[in-house]
Amino acid sequence: METRPRNVHLPVRGAGPSTRSKRRNPIQTHDPGFLTLSNLLSLSRIPLGLAFIVVSDPRMMALLVATAGATDVLDGFIARVSGTRSQVGLLLDPLCDKLFVLLALSGFVAAGSLDGVSFVILILRDLYTAGCYLLARLVSIIIPFKPRWPGKIATGLQFLTLLALIFNPRYVPALVLLVGVTSAWAIIDYGTHCLRRKWKSAA
Repeated sequence: METRPRNVHLPVRGAGPSTRSKRRNPIQTHDPGFLTLSNLLSLSRIPLGLAFIVVSDPRMMALLVATAGATDVLDGFIARVSGTRSQVGLLLDPLCDKLFVLLALSGFVAAGSLDGVSFVILILRDLYTAGCYLLARLVSIIIPFKPRWPGKIATGLQFLTLLALIFNPRYVPALVLLVGVTSAWAIIDYGTHCLRRKWKSAA
């Protein structure tokens, strides 16, 4: 008696979600709303920056820097855990970082503790990013506004510079140099990243 071979369905490689994609927590396609906890933490850095200008106690200034740094870590973590990541949140996070640093550094410039050249070097990356974003909006080009590691390192060094200005200004010149180098690295990295994405989308 002839036996028919069974139809064996072999799994096709690449079919179905991969393990790696399951681990990822992608940006939400739906709108989680503007007033999420992560967005509120990001926005809190603006009043913290305004408070930094008016306080004069070094301990209070350091506390404001530490609080701003803590909100910078927590907002992204909470957004990922709660599933409320959004394009608005990705824009707010670095924007509020820049506003806090800008306000805090402006206070030191007004007090004569920081010279104009160092101030420009410290915010050069922020000026470049803001200029590119505004220019892209004017010509209707969509730029992926996602933080990258060189930019995160530059932001961390900016916060360290603020602490040095508060407690030990002799380290400020070296930190300004480090911020300048990492800012140039971040500018090149972000520019090449955007160009690669544009070439891939055009291909």
